[in-house]
Amino acid sequence: RLEQGYWMYTVETPHVKWMLPGATNANYEIFGGTFLNDRPQACSTLGGAVRISNSILIPNSFVHFDQESDRIDGFMGYMLTRTPIGKRSNEDNANYWTIIIDALNFSGPVMYMSAWFWDSRINWNPKSVSWSDHRALISYIAQGFEGSIGSHVLTIPNGGGKWIKTNQIIFPKDNGANTTTLFTGHSQFNNDWAAVAMEPMLSGTGSAESQKPSHIMQSYITDRVKPECNTPGEHSAWKLWIEETDDEPETEFGGFGVGDEVPADAPFLEASDAASCHARLTLNTEKLQCGSTFCKTRKYIRQVKKGSEFSLLKNNKVPKHIKKALNRIKFKPTKLNDGRYLGPPAQTEKACFDTPGPSPSDSRLYCTRTQSGTWLGFKWYRFVDQPELNHVFASMEKSERDRARCFMQARIERLHEAQSSGQGVPRWFDAPQGESDLPKAKVGIDPALLLTPPTGLEKGFVPIPLYERNREMPANCEVFVGSVTKEPNPLPKGYYDGYANEWGDYEEEVCPANPESGGIYTYPGEIFSYHPTTDQSARKGYTVPLRSEVKLDDPVTCNLPSDPQKASTNNLFS
Repeated sequence: RLEQGYWMYTVETPHVKWMLPGATNANYEIFGGTFLNDRPQACSTLGGAVRISNSILIPNSFVHFDQESDRIDGFMGYMLTRTPIGKRSNEDNANYWTIIIDALNFSGPVMYMSAWFWDSRINWNPKSVSWSDHRALISYIAQGFEGSIGSHVLTIPNGGGKWIKTNQIIFPKDNGANTTTLFTGHSQFNNDWAAVAMEPMLSGTGSAESQKPSHIMQSYITDRVKPECNTPGEHSAWKLWIEETDDEPETEFGGFGVGDEVPADAPFLEASDAASCHARLTLNTEKLQCGSTFCKTRKYIRQVKKGSEFSLLKNNKVPKHIKKALNRIKFKPTKLNDGRYLGPPAQTEKACFDTPGPSPSDSRLYCTRTQSGTWLGFKWYRFVDQPELNHVFASMEKSERDRARCFMQARIERLHEAQSSGQGVPRWFDAPQGESDLPKAKVGIDPALLLTPPTGLEKGFVPIPLYERNREMPANCEVFVGSVTKEPNPLPKGYYDGYANEWGDYEEEVCPANPESGGIYTYPGEIFSYHPTTDQSARKGYTVPLRSEVKLDDPVTCNLPSDPQKASTNNLFS
């Protein structure tokens, strides 16, 4: 599955961040990052988070939003689609699942998942089929939200019931209505629209108009299909489940005022249909604490006696001595992640970042601070030299490898040129009902993440994060992006002591014998990756090296503006 949202092991922040769903299955895949959030990794596992854009920095511990007076309130468009951005040759028909976003101040593709990423997990046979295979298409995406909230429970002796204090949940309030819209403006595609629409831009073929983002936007409008909309039922209301204990069964109760009222089918469906389907819940302002833009659930709950119903209470209905008792208990701080695995690269990761390495014409460490206090250190890499692509090329035969690198580099340079050629924010897609008809305006990306490439690196280079910490500036910053050049509010000494998790274990690479292997074997072992031509019978096995044995190629020269200025041992076209 593809996940997005809050993750408890993210770098701590009191503000909303968006977990870019780079791929799936384990911490690396969920985070979609070049670094894991909970352990160092091997170079050979990369490939699920290939950076595309040269005008936005995608952190490994999530995308930050523009807070605007400490409030993040708006919509962001998210698209997952098959594109030709990762093609290694003209014939390559692998799936390159790409994430395109649309925000107030940015629109365009930000990340894709390479064929190698999927193949390295299961392609142990020349006929294996992973998500990279063109026949493995996504037929639908299930969306929703799940999770749990913390609570403190005060049990009154002798069957006197319980008092509960929970974390509060805040729902955004739609403009001019007592409703909250969580998703809206859905689209689906029953054809290979993006592959067709983007190819002129990437290949430099066709008319000048067909090579612009506006052509992709028009193709999106023409080829999109509105899905069938549904009406929320009673199951959509916000409810809480209290887990089973030794003396009481699992308990479910609602009445929080979020989605309690089931809307009339006809009017709701008409409005939902006009908005291309939305997930919208009613807000009962008598049961919620509402301002002009947000509504909060009540935090105090009472069970009068054991076995009786639970009921929500206003603050002024809770006795002072009960509040005092509940407030003595503190929630555990969210200090699980101190950023230790988010750079600088660990010893086993260094090969990924050092070879081919950042641009030799500007290998300085750039630093920026988000509005919520996260410091990011990053360097500029030529697109094909970024760590995520190392094993995409290492897994190919030498005769194909350098040609693929130059093919891909030329295409990304055309994309970067097209993206920067227009005025304002070039839209790749938009809300199908129109931006003005969204329940609220679009949200902005934190300005600290929006970049202008340095002189000489205007196209063909992407920013790769090498460091990420909360309120802790990198020690060796060489260029500051933005006005902050010193941490204004450093963390107290020992801030993470006793809280930060110290996972640190590597995934197993050398496995003991079993009946199937007949002896000690290595993981992932020999992989048969999707071939960059139409002939999948041409696949050849690639034995993935152990993390201590990784060796990668130097940069290749392609006769492109992004070619390394220093002499290279690989010279394909000159």
